[in-house]
Amino acid sequence: MKIIRIFYKLLVISIFAIFLLFYLTLAKLILSVFSKEFANRFGFLNSKLVSKFLKTIWGIHLNVIGKENIPNKNGFIVFGNHFGYVELISLCSLTPIVFVSKQEIRKWPVLGFIIGLGGTIFVDRDSGGKSNKYINQLKKALKNQINIYFSPEGTNSDGTFLYRFKSALFVPANQLKYPILPYACAIKKVNNRTVDRKHRLKVAWFGDEQNFGDHFINFLALKNIDVEMRILK
Repeated sequence: MKIIRIFYKLLVISIFAIFLLFYLTLAKLILSVFSKEFANRFGFLNSKLVSKFLKTIWGIHLNVIGKENIPNKNGFIVFGNHFGYVELISLCSLTPIVFVSKQEIRKWPVLGFIIGLGGTIFVDRDSGGKSNKYINQLKKALKNQINIYFSPEGTNSDGTFLYRFKSALFVPANQLKYPILPYACAIKKVNNRTVDRKHRLKVAWFGDEQNFGDHFINFLALKNIDVEMRILK
């Protein structure tokens, strides 16, 4: 059953990725003729629909507390604890978001190109988020009514603790006086069972410690994941 489940999910995701690649590329090319700002906002607005689709395929059951705290107007920074791609998809299914991500992801085959089309802001870890170049990119996106997610921890964990926050990427919101939206996310159950460390590590992805391909295949073998997300003020 696991092999069938993995094959089915891979097939559906692959077909969807091909469709998304052509759809976003064509749409952004056409819209860029009229307005580059709107073309960028178009990719951003589609992120919510894409995330809802992936959340369904991946079997993520999301319980949200404090959804009323999400601002009605777009153009804010979102941040919280980071343990991989499950909480990002869950978060993005609630409100459209573009991500601040490490430069290396841009080079990933297909996926890197697709998330680039979605408006991801890629940051070089060597120069870090303190660079005026990246701060100005974030300010431009916020002014274009685009919501931005970044991990102030600068890395991901297993979801049970927080690293010390790095404050540089809060600078754009502070300078523009735009809102920031904090959240806290927890894995509650895996395959309908209370989560233990073995199953937690099948959901949480340590980008520098785990091979993405191996982790993703093991993740697709899971039936479902119960996630609780608290949206704070």
